[in-house]
Amino acid sequence: MSRPKVLLLDDDDQIAKLLDDALSEDGCDVLIARTIATFRQLQAEQRFDIYIVDLGLPDGNGLTLIQELAQDPSCGVIILSGRAAETDRVVGLEIGADDYITKPFRIREVLARLHALLRRTKQHRDVSAQPVAASETRASSGGVIDFDGYTLDLGSRLFYAPDGGEISLTTAEFNLLAALLRHRGHVLSRDQLMNAIKGRDWESHDRAVDSLVSRLRHKVPAPQGRSHYIRTVHGIGYAFSLPSGSRGQGHGS
Repeated sequence: MSRPKVLLLDDDDQIAKLLDDALSEDGCDVLIARTIATFRQLQAEQRFDIYIVDLGLPDGNGLTLIQELAQDPSCGVIILSGRAAETDRVVGLEIGADDYITKPFRIREVLARLHALLRRTKQHRDVSAQPVAASETRASSGGVIDFDGYTLDLGSRLFYAPDGGEISLTTAEFNLLAALLRHRGHVLSRDQLMNAIKGRDWESHDRAVDSLVSRLRHKVPAPQGRSHYIRTVHGIGYAFSLPSGSRGQGHGS
């Protein structure tokens, strides 16, 4: 079995060496970049399973980089930062990071989270590697969920408006909408939604879920004169329901 490849971006020599030693001993192949420029160069040369990215860097902010990396669900993205404020955690998770670890940290915790993330990314690669017959339809390759003229294509991870135009969703927004639609009519707690968004158990970040719901409501406005599809259940979480007179169906798995 090949060793997981990790690309670490951190300009702190002491932290970089600490993580390099621990991850290498744990069975990972680690490369270190101290600038975004070096990071991009290494990333262009080979594929990595996990990216560990600091936010405060000498040649820029790591958040833009996180957004780019999050577009590939086959790799994992961990933010490593000295910023412990809840706002920073929420922003990091919203833009697509899989985990957020604050400095100072415990090596055992980093390793545990990394292994959990490796399990998730391996599952995604295994599913993606399965052959798909040419005759299979869009629905059978991932599932399509329709509601009120909208179409959420789980296979291609695209979302279409009633007029056929594509509505751009971030990874987190797409996963949240998919979770709500798959459990249409049922109330999901914020913890359940965070788990659905990230594919693993999370400590609760209520503001992250609330912010994502707010953004989805803006991108998918309520039908004129009717309540919104995403209903707030105070003290619990959210539920997806179609207003009276709407049409909706799901097909595929």
